[in-house]
Amino acid sequence: MLGKLRGFTNSKLAGVLVAIIIVPFVFWGMGSVFSGGNTNNIAKINNNSISTKDFIDHINRSRINPDYIKENLDNNILERILSDLISKDLMSMEYKDLNVKVSDRSLKLNLQNDIN
Repeated sequence: MLGKLRGFTNSKLAGVLVAIIIVPFVFWGMGSVFSGGNTNNIAKINNNSISTKDFIDHINRSRINPDYIKENLDNNILERILSDLISKDLMSMEYKDLNVKVSDRSLKLNLQNDIN
């Protein structure tokens, strides 16, 4: 019996059978690769996605001490940082939808007031 099984494994029919079994598992298991899955997204607002890279960039731009983040993991610090990023993205989307523009003069005045 074992000899017949060894003989069958060397046949072309065995290769075709294995291919029929393996191919669906390869494409099913790698489906997100072909469909551009959401494995890298933390949040999605309408059609805009916030990726993990966006989140890390936001943390780096906010200049929060990494030790402070580690110490406050139990206090939901990451959720608060993510909430801040989502709020900024929502505001940016609203500015675009409402076509809000800031003039150079008003930006200059705001910067001068922040410095003083």
